[in-house]
Amino acid sequence: MSSSSTITIKNGDCWKDIFLSRNNIYARNNIIGHLKTRKDLAGFPFVILSDHIPQDEELLQLLTQDQLYCREMRPLIIALYGTDGPDQGVCWRLLEMGIADIVQWEEETELIHFLESVYQRNKEIRDVLDSPLVTENLVGASSTWRKFLTGVIEATLYSEASILLIGPSGTGKELISRLVHTLDTRPDKKKLIIVDCTTIAPELSGSELFGHERGSYTNAIQGREGAVALANGGTLFLDEVGELPPALQAELLRVLQEGTYKKIGSNTWQKSRFRLVCATNKDLRKAVEEGHFRQDLYFRIADCEFSLPGLDRRKEDIPLLVNHFLSGLFPEGQRPVMDRPVMEYLLQRNYPGNVRELRQLVQRMALRHVRHKKITIGEVPVSDRASLCPGEMITGGPDGILTIIRNALLTGETWWDLKTRISETAIQVALDLEGNNKLKAAQRLGVDVRTVQQYVKKKG
Repeated sequence: MSSSSTITIKNGDCWKDIFLSRNNIYARNNIIGHLKTRKDLAGFPFVILSDHIPQDEELLQLLTQDQLYCREMRPLIIALYGTDGPDQGVCWRLLEMGIADIVQWEEETELIHFLESVYQRNKEIRDVLDSPLVTENLVGASSTWRKFLTGVIEATLYSEASILLIGPSGTGKELISRLVHTLDTRPDKKKLIIVDCTTIAPELSGSELFGHERGSYTNAIQGREGAVALANGGTLFLDEVGELPPALQAELLRVLQEGTYKKIGSNTWQKSRFRLVCATNKDLRKAVEEGHFRQDLYFRIADCEFSLPGLDRRKEDIPLLVNHFLSGLFPEGQRPVMDRPVMEYLLQRNYPGNVRELRQLVQRMALRHVRHKKITIGEVPVSDRASLCPGEMITGGPDGILTIIRNALLTGETWWDLKTRISETAIQVALDLEGNNKLKAAQRLGVDVRTVQQYVKKKG
């Protein structure tokens, strides 16, 4: 390596780790040897060893080389030696480009320990992510879905934090609460208690959560335990927590802060400790601003906040979900497959009810299915066919492309218009699929990341 800025790849394509040097500062033998022994270990980070803060052009050149990064989903870490490190603005820009972390090091053992710790945590999370517990119950392989699950799994395994799940109806919030309870590492944990806050009658809401004593109100023939008592030592899942009345919000806050509560009609304080998982389809921050939800309660229930992606953000998962639903509807060996026009219809359709709506649609088609190998387009119920307008019923095959081009030309678009529109649409779709990560979108498209950056800059 020369004293000027250089990019060197050791041992051809077999060693994935990269060295950037301006000042002839070389990584020491222990680091080199350690990385070489870990290079084929799935999930071990890619490492850029550098004696300076890499410039954008250097990183772009590295990150767009398939043999280095694009084909494997591993965290990419910049390890800086002999520098004061980047300021905050540079750090954020590097993270936006796809870098997972930036670490400064002086001692070899310190860097090795850090990389091993990253690998070990990633392995533990990935083992859960790929386990039957997840793959058989929370079906999906899209990067959007796996990224969401990774966050939930990490928060569950390494903390006792309360978890707030935000997302539209039908995205699987209750299933996620069951995953959190199952993965919870408390050795003596008790039951998962589920409360749907939308179904609690206002006059009985306090009793539902905190229980009541016999005779505490009309028709209270006998006493009962509330959800807070039943969840003691376990997990309490409050679905649609945004529907809680203000008075109950204050009482719930006391339980969370002090671990004590009173039954209705009782003067005795009782104790309860539990892990809390809440879910809502409301914007609780807006509800706080409008005075409908207590700010102190919001911060208490949202130690870790996750947004469940709707089905429109993970359409890649539709074929997997459809096969999963069919497996539950037909005996082993008799499960049909979706004919191509049917699957195209399912991929193009909108799902306001998300995964729940897709499951119900598959059930309706299964009811109409006669015994043969495929579910055909004629078995789509008539009431569901109107969900696509004629202009939207475009297949991914050549005929669909011809239809798009024909309609565009008939409306006066030129070849240049078409080229620009298709290119920009493809980039936008890739960004949507990759959660606005420019690097991963470029990898999916097979283009230089600068192409994606220029599009984003143009759109403002």
